[in-house]
Amino acid sequence: MRKPFAHQQGRPPARWRGSRRLTFAALSLTAVLPLRAENTNLTDEVRLLREENALLQQQVKSQGAHRRHLDLIFKASQRCRKIVQSLLSFARRHQPERKPVSVNKLIEDVLEIVAYQLRTSNVEVVCRLGTALPVVLADGHQVQQVLLNLINNARQAIEAHQAAGRITITTETSGQSVHIHIQDNGPGIPPENLKRIFDPFFTTKEVGKGTGLGLSLCYGLIKEHGGNIAVTSQPGQGAMFTIDLPATEGTQTVDSNAKSSDTSINHREGAGKKILLVDDEDILLELVRDDLQHHGYEVLTANNGEAALRVLHDHPVDAICCDLKMPGLNGRQIYDWICAGRPDYARRIVFMTGDIINPSLQYFLEQEHLTCLNKPFPLRDLRSALKNIINPAVRI
Repeated sequence: MRKPFAHQQGRPPARWRGSRRLTFAALSLTAVLPLRAENTNLTDEVRLLREENALLQQQVKSQGAHRRHLDLIFKASQRCRKIVQSLLSFARRHQPERKPVSVNKLIEDVLEIVAYQLRTSNVEVVCRLGTALPVVLADGHQVQQVLLNLINNARQAIEAHQAAGRITITTETSGQSVHIHIQDNGPGIPPENLKRIFDPFFTTKEVGKGTGLGLSLCYGLIKEHGGNIAVTSQPGQGAMFTIDLPATEGTQTVDSNAKSSDTSINHREGAGKKILLVDDEDILLELVRDDLQHHGYEVLTANNGEAALRVLHDHPVDAICCDLKMPGLNGRQIYDWICAGRPDYARRIVFMTGDIINPSLQYFLEQEHLTCLNKPFPLRDLRSALKNIINPAVRI
C-alpha cells in the first residue's frame, strides 16, 4: 500500500515547504506571462485616458449627450486600470501578509484578469456569490493565485475536449467556514487520477505543458491558512473543487472603487505651495500640471532629470513629484543627488512608477521609506500624498 504524502496527513511535505517561495513565484509568472503583463507602458496610457476624461467631465457637466460618452470612456478606462493593476500585482513580489479579505472580491478580481481568455475559449462563467459573507483572515495574493490556477485548469480542460463550456463559481458560509466551489462541465477526472491530484509533480498534461506543481502548491497554501481543498468528479460530468477557509469576525465590505468619484475642485487646496513635477512623458506632465494648477498649486515642470536638478538649484519648492524610470538621469539618481546636496528635500519627494515588478526598485523604496504611487492612479491620490508631506513641515 502506498504511503500517504505528508501533506495528506494535514501539513505540506518538507520539500514543498522548503521551496514554497520559489514554486509560488514560478506559478505566479506562469499565470501572468501569457497575459503579456510585461508592457507596463500601458499603465501610462490608461492613466491618461482616465484623467483626461475626469477633466473633461468637470467642463461638460450640463451637456447630457457628451457626458454620456465620457462616462463610457471612464468605465472602459476603469476596467483597463483594474486589469493592469491586478496583472502587475500578481507579477510583483509580496511579503506574505494576512488580513481580513472578502473572498467575493478576490474572485471578481481574478475573473477580470482571465475574462478575455475565458471569452475567447467559449467558456461561460456563472457566479453565485453569497451575500453578507464573513471575511477570512488570509493573504489575498496567495488565495487569488489558488483561484487563478483552478479557473485556468478548468478552462484548459474544457478547451481541450469540447467546443464550449461553463464554469460555475459559488460562495457560501456554514458554521465558522467560508466555502468556495469552482465547478466545470468539462470531461471530468478519471478515478485513478483523482487520488493523486494534489501530489507534487503529478500532471496529466503533455510534456512541457505542466509541472505538476500547481495543485500541490494550491493544497499547501490553503492548508497554511488553516483551510481545506478537495475535489469531486465523475468522468464525463466535469469536476468541482471546493475550498474551505476559516471565517473571522466582520462582513465583506463594498469595493471602494465602486463608489462614485468626487469631481469637485477646491481651487485653494494648494494655495501658496510650489511643486516640482518631473516626468519624461510630456502628455502626462501636462495633464498632472493642469490638475495641480486647477487645485491652486504653483507647478514647475521638468521632462528629464538634468532639467529637474537645474530647477532645484534655482527655485525653492515645497514638494517634488518625480517619475522613477526615465532616460538619462532617472528618479533614483535624482534622489541620490538630493540626499547628497539638499537633504532637506529628501522627505519631500513623491515617486511615480509603472515598473512595480522590479525587485531592486521595491527594495530601494522600502529601505528609504519613500512614498511611491503605482501607475495608473487617481490624481486625487497624488494630491493626497503631496498634502501629507507638505502639511506637517514648515516651508523650505
